[in-house]
Amino acid sequence: MLDDNDFVLASAVDTSVVVLEQLSLHPQPEVREAVAKNPNAPTEVLLKLGKEFPDAITANPIFNLLLLENPESHFVRLSLARSTTTSESAIAQLSKIEDKEILCAVAGNPKTPLHILERLVENPPRFCDDENADESDFDELFTAIVQNPNTSESLLLQLCGGSRNIKITIAQNPKAPLSLLNQFADWRNFSMHKAIARNPQAPSAILEKLAGENEKEIRDLVKIHPNVSETAITIINFIEGKPGTSIDLLERLASDRRASVRRLVAAHPSTPAKVLEKLAQDTDPNVPPQAANNPNATSTVLEFFAEFLVKQHQRVSPSNQAMYERSAVQLVRHSKIAPKVLENLLQMNKYDVVNAIASSLKTPPTILLALTDYQNQSSSHIHFLINLAKNPNTPSDALEKLYLKINQMRHPNTMDGLRAIATHPNTPVHLRAQLFFF
Repeated sequence: MLDDNDFVLASAVDTSVVVLEQLSLHPQPEVREAVAKNPNAPTEVLLKLGKEFPDAITANPIFNLLLLENPESHFVRLSLARSTTTSESAIAQLSKIEDKEILCAVAGNPKTPLHILERLVENPPRFCDDENADESDFDELFTAIVQNPNTSESLLLQLCGGSRNIKITIAQNPKAPLSLLNQFADWRNFSMHKAIARNPQAPSAILEKLAGENEKEIRDLVKIHPNVSETAITIINFIEGKPGTSIDLLERLASDRRASVRRLVAAHPSTPAKVLEKLAQDTDPNVPPQAANNPNATSTVLEFFAEFLVKQHQRVSPSNQAMYERSAVQLVRHSKIAPKVLENLLQMNKYDVVNAIASSLKTPPTILLALTDYQNQSSSHIHFLINLAKNPNTPSDALEKLYLKINQMRHPNTMDGLRAIATHPNTPVHLRAQLFFF
C-alpha cells in the first residue's frame, strides 16, 4: 500500500535535499519515482535513480536547465541514453561516445533502432586506451544488446559465440533461434536451463528435455510454461517418482543424455528386460548396476553386466578396481546367474571373485574342475580349496586333485578340508577309503 505522506513529500518542490536523499531509498517505487521527478533533487540522487526511472529524469524540469548549461556532461548524456523519449538522431550521436556506461544505456534503450545495435556489435568502440582489450570487455554491452526488444535473430546468432553469460541471456530471449536453444538445452548448467525455461517461446520439445533435470526449480518452471506438453509433465512425474510411467516413455528415457535419468529408468520396476539389456551396457558406471539389480533383469541382462564389469575392471587403475570386484561378487550370488556369466567374471582373476564362484551352487562341474588349478600364494588359499571341496557340484576328479593339494599343506585348517572331501557325495570310493577316519 502506497504511503501517501512519503509520496507527498517526495513530490513537493519545497522538500529539503536531505529528506529527498532519504526518500530516494524508499521501498516503494512510486515514492522513488516522485523523487526522480522532483526539481529539488540533487544531481547525485537523480543519477542513482536514472537507471530505474530514465523517463522521469528527462521529464524533470531541472533536466532541461542542466541540458542547456552542460549538454556534454556525463549525467546529461547518460540520462538521454537511458530515456525512451530521446530522439533517434540523439541516440545515434550518443552511440558514438566511447563511454562504457553511456553505450550500455544506449544498447539497453528499447527505442534504440536495430541498425545502431548492429553497428555496436560489428564495430564496438573501445572504452579505454588498452590495446590488449578483448571480447570480455564488451560483455556488459553485448548483454544489453541481447536483452533489447529490437534485437534480431541474426544478431543473436552473431553474439552466441560470446561468454557464458551472454549465451545464458540469449537463451532467455523470445527471439532466440531454435537451433541455439537445442544446443543450450544440452548444457549441464543450471543457470542456462533456468533461462531456457523462462523463455516464453521455448518449444515443447526442448521443455521435455528440461523436464528430466534433477533440479526441482527447473522442473517447476517447466510445469508452468505456456508450451508445456503432457509428455513433459509425464517425464516430471517419472523423475519425481510418481506412478503411471508408460513403457514407451521408459524406452525413450533409456537413451537420455543424462546418466541420472538413465539410472532412474534402470531402477524402475516397470522397465522391460530389453531396455535393461541396453542399460546394462551403459557407459556410466552407475547405470549397469541398477539394471542388474532390477527385478526384471534376465540372465541376458546379467551377462551384459558381467561384460561391463570385466571391461571396466581392465580399464581402470588398480586402486579403482575394488568397486568392480565387489559388484562381481554380488553378481555371482544372483539367483539368475548363468554359467556363461561366471566364466566371463573369471577373467578378472581376483581372489574374492574366484572364491565366490568356487562357492556358488550355480557353478557347473567343468568350471569347478578348472578352478582346482587356480594359484594363489596368500594364506587364504586353503579356504578357497575348502570352498571347492564343499561345493556339491564339484566332480570326483576335482575332489581327487583337491585331496592331493590339501593333504600336502601344513595349515591349521587342513583337517577341515580333508573332512569336506571325505563327506562329499562325489568322492570316489578308493579315496573315501583313505579318509575313512572322517
